[in-house]
Amino acid sequence: MKSLLPIKPKLPTNTKIAVTALVLASLFLPSPFVILSPGNPQNILGSAITITGTKSYPTTGKLSVTSVMVTDPDSYITGFDVLYGWLDKNRAVLPRVEVYPKGESAADSMKNGAEEMSGSQTNATAAALAYLGYKSTSKLVIAEVNEKTNAYKLLIKSDIVISVDDKKFVSASEIMRYLDQKQPGDLVSIKVIRSGGEIITKQIKLSARDDGSAFIGVNIQQNFDFPFEVKIQLAETGGPSGGLIFALGVVEKLTPADFIRGRNIAGTGTITADGQVGPIGGIAEKIIGAKKDGVKIFLTPIENCPDIKNKVQLTNSGSKNDMKIVPVATLTEAISVLNLPADATYPSCATAS
Repeated sequence: MKSLLPIKPKLPTNTKIAVTALVLASLFLPSPFVILSPGNPQNILGSAITITGTKSYPTTGKLSVTSVMVTDPDSYITGFDVLYGWLDKNRAVLPRVEVYPKGESAADSMKNGAEEMSGSQTNATAAALAYLGYKSTSKLVIAEVNEKTNAYKLLIKSDIVISVDDKKFVSASEIMRYLDQKQPGDLVSIKVIRSGGEIITKQIKLSARDDGSAFIGVNIQQNFDFPFEVKIQLAETGGPSGGLIFALGVVEKLTPADFIRGRNIAGTGTITADGQVGPIGGIAEKIIGAKKDGVKIFLTPIENCPDIKNKVQLTNSGSKNDMKIVPVATLTEAISVLNLPADATYPSCATAS
């Protein structure tokens, strides 16, 4: 009895050519992705921070902001670029919608990044001065109203927020934490001072974010009156993720004690005016950039530990060649870590709860 062997199907030559052409064409057609790669850490202890109106002190070593290079939303990213990004262990490929809001242009992205950077620097200054015991007055000012929310036309730019539901808040982050207890559709009462000194109260139905959380639909900025002038300028960087490092730099320059101690230190993390450190994106790429720059201590938001655990070496073994990755939740914790002796055991994401 003869055995039956499978017959290998044969595609017509024209079909083979067409399939091959489609595969090749797909490598050069635009794709809905962005590519992330490590940026170069930037030391802020030089001229990036200038303080006038009070005494400042010399610094040693490096304290660097880390960054991620991200292709802008207008970039022509081909299938070949995506394939190369997947093969390169130092790069990451993400769907564009995970990084940029739908319809955002490169110009929009730059504008938003600059605004976030400005807010981050203000928060960093406020957090640093509060840590050092300085008193600063502030007011909560509406900088922008989302046209697609119920707040549109009820609240306007430059309104000064007095209270929400008759509760007074000292920071925008406090208002956000209060709203975390609410649901979309809930009504909140917002009292504001309008230009000219008129005090008005508006009932706003909360809108829903994509994740289902509730929000008013306004961008609230905390405008401070600091006791002296602090300027932070850093070229070619946008977004809020430098906040922690900026705050550390301000504290370092305003105190005679040197907690940098000649070391190469870097890190990342947003910061609120009351010194709370928040998570950021692109943590793996920032760690890669820091290692390439010879950083010895890398400060990371503790909330980023789940993103780190499966991507980088977590053992802070103490070897001279190791970079210690240290999670922190507040500015106070970060300064405590940097004040530890060189031979101390440092916290790590491996031991963080």
